[in-house]
Amino acid sequence: TPNAEVRDSIKKQVQDYTQRKSLNFTNVRKTKVGSTGKNHIYDVENLNFTYAYTEIYQRNYNTEYSLAKTHQGIIGYNYNTSAKPIVPFEKSRALDKKGLKLIKDFNFNPLPSSLNFRASLDRTYSETQLRNNSGFAFAIDPTYIKTYSMQRTYGLNWDFTRSLKFDFNATANAMIDEPIGRLDTREERDSVKENLLRLGRLTRYNHGVNLTYTVPFNKIPMMEWINGNVRYGGNYSWQASPLYRDSLDDRIKANPWANTIQNSRTIQYNANFALTTLYNKVPYLKNINSSSATRGRDQARPVKPRSPKDSLAAD
Repeated sequence: TPNAEVRDSIKKQVQDYTQRKSLNFTNVRKTKVGSTGKNHIYDVENLNFTYAYTEIYQRNYNTEYSLAKTHQGIIGYNYNTSAKPIVPFEKSRALDKKGLKLIKDFNFNPLPSSLNFRASLDRTYSETQLRNNSGFAFAIDPTYIKTYSMQRTYGLNWDFTRSLKFDFNATANAMIDEPIGRLDTREERDSVKENLLRLGRLTRYNHGVNLTYTVPFNKIPMMEWINGNVRYGGNYSWQASPLYRDSLDDRIKANPWANTIQNSRTIQYNANFALTTLYNKVPYLKNINSSSATRGRDQARPVKPRSPKDSLAAD
């Protein structure tokens, strides 16, 4: 080699070199001070943030450079409360009669018991440039691998009353479309920002909902021996069709006519009958049940064995 500069260049080409960088902030949030603090739906303590970044740079005899970057950002919101429902007629003495218990126990909850939301952004970018070790003068274009996705999850639990409960959960997956190759121009970068502000191109969505009602038979006279509830459940899912290339302008577009939709629902009734409670409403049958229960306890009571007399004892 003629000089040190050429020697350093050759040495750099034959080295197998890898450099890694990473930065991670997980579940960054503000903690509520004090044990008597009440949870509010607008508290900043309900928010949490996560950010992770990794970068791997490599070069060797066959690869001039290979650069891979991953970004992940997450924002979450969680609200939970154990507030008691509002009972407007709880202190009304005029409703103390047994037949008016259904009205007196009327209640409602103006706020949900739990509310959560989570949005995550994941972006991967990889660029690789191979060396031309063939000895012929021709250019090798770099290769690019890119993904940019967003996922959103929603959750809601709301006890409208002590007997009527509702829950809802949903998930949405979207892709942030990018131009092919490296983002070299301002127009390309602006197009990615516009797609991000539109929350991406939705590719998959599904949700589930459940509504459960406990029928208040125990508050209706002569029906305390019945327990029952009704449950309604529904599911819905939507999946986008694959992209296609438009032959007129040679652009990749979404197909609005080949999406897939599925839905289902279930209605369930449950009832339990406590016949012993029903029989006890009749005095004659109640006495029979009480006598049977007493005899059962007497038979189950262990009998103390008598000790035998001593055969050597004097009369």
